[in-house]
Amino acid sequence: MTTAIEERRQRVLQLLDAARLLADPATPLGQRARLELPQETGLSPENVALCLEQHLETKVAARDLDALLAKSTPCRKAHVLLSANVFTAPLRAISLAVSQSARVDVRPSRRQPLFTQLLWEASGGAFRVVKELGPAPEDHVWAYGRDESLEAVRDEMPAGVVFHGHASGFGIAAVTSESGESASKVATALVSDVFPFDQRGCLSPRIVLVRATTAWARDLCQEVVRALSAANHDVPLGTLSEDEAAELTRYRDTMTYTGELLHAGKSVIGFDERGNVLLPPVGRNLHLTCVEDFGSALATVTSHVTSVGAPSALHAEFAQLLPRARIALLGQQQRPPLDGPVDKRPVAEVL
Repeated sequence: MTTAIEERRQRVLQLLDAARLLADPATPLGQRARLELPQETGLSPENVALCLEQHLETKVAARDLDALLAKSTPCRKAHVLLSANVFTAPLRAISLAVSQSARVDVRPSRRQPLFTQLLWEASGGAFRVVKELGPAPEDHVWAYGRDESLEAVRDEMPAGVVFHGHASGFGIAAVTSESGESASKVATALVSDVFPFDQRGCLSPRIVLVRATTAWARDLCQEVVRALSAANHDVPLGTLSEDEAAELTRYRDTMTYTGELLHAGKSVIGFDERGNVLLPPVGRNLHLTCVEDFGSALATVTSHVTSVGAPSALHAEFAQLLPRARIALLGQQQRPPLDGPVDKRPVAEVL
């Protein structure tokens, strides 16, 4: 007899099978994804292909799937409200929902519905794509978006709904010369987490905290320029939205007066030697700031940090400083295990 937890496991595995069809450039759906996603997302074709093949969760370790199932509460029906951000994000969001229920309604982003539609086709209709959600009491709702948008959605939910709201956040990195690694190796790892998805989403590092001598920090800046320039050549930057372009302009203006600005092709690296400014740029750019103490530097942004990339020697320190953030090795922030929500900050609430 098939157990309930085995049925839940098989629903997630069915979705992962579908994702593999999209990741494979030889399948019709994989080819369609590569043809149509660049236009919808604004990412370059090279970036779309890279993200499908290297950053889509097509494989999951048994222990990670066990962890996902352990964190998922079975329910009558689950609902997913998606945002336009990282185009592969629907896979994890819908996986969480199907791990709870065989009945799942998904409302895609109105600006970026394609990946959800392709996943639905590839899975043989493992979930329903709907224009509006209609949750009932005790249903679970997974919602993703800007803080103000989620607050509005939350207010519209009926009493008794279990609400999982995943709002805005960003990733950081922390490095130190004490790790013994060269500035060049650190920079290469940093940049490999920046250019996938053009730094959208809550995993890519936008701020780098540098605990080192000024000389080593400056060497790191130059190596980041080199590595980011190479990445921009191999995987071109896509088109920024109007909001992203405006935010980047504000960042450049600020750093022109308060720090230093280095250019890496179409990207910039802000360098704050004195640790006075903590600004997270967007659109494949980085802010490097020198700090003496990680905890003090993070005081004003702690609640916004979703992911930390750092050498293993710093993991215990950041587990205490940011207990609800994902902590990964440098270069692995954009490859989190499929063990639950990518953003570990929110706690489900019964409305």
